[in-house]
Amino acid sequence: MRRHSPVRARAWILALGVVILIAGHGIVLYYFASHVTLSAAVVSGAIVLVVIKHLGLLGRVYALFRRRARRNVPVDEQETRQSPRS
Repeated sequence: MRRHSPVRARAWILALGVVILIAGHGIVLYYFASHVTLSAAVVSGAIVLVVIKHLGLLGRVYALFRRRARRNVPVDEQETRQSPRS
């Protein structure tokens, strides 16, 4: 009898788990979309937010937006924010 590699078995279980996870989310989104009428932009934004949250990237994305917002401050506001030099 041939023995299967544990690495190959883990890969199959991981792939199966990913498929089940995606299918579950698809069912929930289908149910949600059929009962609520929203624009495509709102639905797309919600999907992107859910994906970012599931991947654990929400903190990094928030920090990126904060850095970008700080970089785009107009010059006259930057001068008032800085402490005066002695």
